[in-house]
Amino acid sequence: MDANGATLLFCAVLVLFIAVCCCLCAERPDQPAESPEQSVARALAEWEALAARAEATLAAQAAAPPVLRPLPYFPYAAHGGVAAECSICLEPLRQWQLCSEVPTCRHVFHRECLGAWARSNGSCPMCRAKIIVPGSSDGVAVAVAVDVV
Repeated sequence: MDANGATLLFCAVLVLFIAVCCCLCAERPDQPAESPEQSVARALAEWEALAARAEATLAAQAAAPPVLRPLPYFPYAAHGGVAAECSICLEPLRQWQLCSEVPTCRHVFHRECLGAWARSNGSCPMCRAKIIVPGSSDGVAVAVAVDVV
C-alpha cells in the first residue's frame, strides 16, 4: 500500500473513532448513565474492533496483486556480434527475438521471462531495481533498441 492510501485509511479510522466518542459522550435519556470506567471500556473495545477491521483491510489490499501493464518490447539485435544471455532462463538472446528491458536499469531479458518475473517480483532480477512501466496510450509499447548490450 502506498503512503497516500495509508494516510487516507488512518484519517478514516480517526474520523470513525471521533464519531464513536461523540456518540458515547452524547446524552442518552433512554439508557441509564454509565460509569466513566464502563464508558472507557466500551470505547476501547469498539476502538480495538475498528483497528482489527482496518488491519484486515490493509492485509487484504497488500495481498491483492497490482495491475501490471505490459513492458515495452523490441527485437533483439546483438551489438558488435556479441550475444547476451537472459539471466532469468539462462538461454541466449537470439537475433530478432522479442526482448524487454527494465526501464530503470536497462537490463535486457526475453519478453516472456521478464513479464513473468515482473508479475511475481516487481524488481530487476539482476540488480533489484524497481520495474516501472512507462506510460503508453494503449498499454503496449514497442521500442526500437539502438544500442542493446
